[in-house]
Amino acid sequence: MRKPRRAFTAALSVLALSGAMLAAGSAAPASAGPFNTKLQTHHSGKCLDVANASTADGAFVQQWRCYSTANQNWNFTSVGDGYYTVSADHSDKCLDVAEASVADGGTVHQWRCYTTPNQEWRLVQRPNGYFTLVARHSGKCLEVTAGNIYDGAGVVQQTCAADRPYQEWRLL
Repeated sequence: MRKPRRAFTAALSVLALSGAMLAAGSAAPASAGPFNTKLQTHHSGKCLDVANASTADGAFVQQWRCYSTANQNWNFTSVGDGYYTVSADHSDKCLDVAEASVADGGTVHQWRCYTTPNQEWRLVQRPNGYFTLVARHSGKCLEVTAGNIYDGAGVVQQTCAADRPYQEWRLL
């Protein structure tokens, strides 16, 4: 009996996420399958970007003016329990908290995809329609460093806070 209940619960979670994304004006997945989107930060209107379209492990991830480029497109692939791997279109590498740090300010970069919690992210909707991305291993949010508004500002993980628009992302 538990398996049907678990499947039903998972289906309800996907429907809730899909409905939340539609309400936010975002591209919503039709199922728990993968979906592709840009991530635009609330405070600056800039997009999450792999610097210089690098395909290297450890490449810098930053905010940058939004363009129609593959290094700003992100594939969300469900790993279950509401978590996703988030991989860059151009490199197929995952958004990764370096060295599985649990510290505030831990660097976020791209790295080869593995089945590790420091590469798994949960989308949490905020009341204003934006989302936070919460790292599974640390419970911390993806943040543009110190709320910087300039092109090239890096991203880190930081304790989640409701008053930080630089932790909020729109799915485009």
